[in-house]
Amino acid sequence: MAQISIQELNVKNMYECLKLKLAEDQVDRIAPNVYSIAESKVNFNFTPYAIHLDEEVIGFVMTEYDPSEIDERKHWIPRFMIDVSYQRKGYGKEAMQQVIDMLKENADCQYVGLSTEPDNYSALQFYESLGFFNTGELLEESETILLFKVRR
Repeated sequence: MAQISIQELNVKNMYECLKLKLAEDQVDRIAPNVYSIAESKVNFNFTPYAIHLDEEVIGFVMTEYDPSEIDERKHWIPRFMIDVSYQRKGYGKEAMQQVIDMLKENADCQYVGLSTEPDNYSALQFYESLGFFNTGELLEESETILLFKVRR
């Protein structure tokens, strides 16, 4: 049975991440992977990862740790995408669960946060199915903030 794994970005899987494609209606909703990878090289709060299905790269995710946050919202997932040809097969759900589990290992992780456009109903439904809840807050006045409460 094929296995999903989250692997730190390296020279080999980085190039595979750059080849990943989104569905037509998703292209303007998610920053390109090349942008996210570049951002991670100048903002050390970001850590990029490749999502693997066995040896094949099928997605990209980037986490953020912001120790300067004064509340419990220090852990974020600012980027998450699965290649269009692998969507709607359960791989995204498994990958996101692994990312949440990885972040939960941090002693100061009380919540995992992310954001999406308020009219991105499929993304909202996907994240809520994993246990994220809509806070009703907006990030930079444009994206809905969702949080996953870590049980401690």
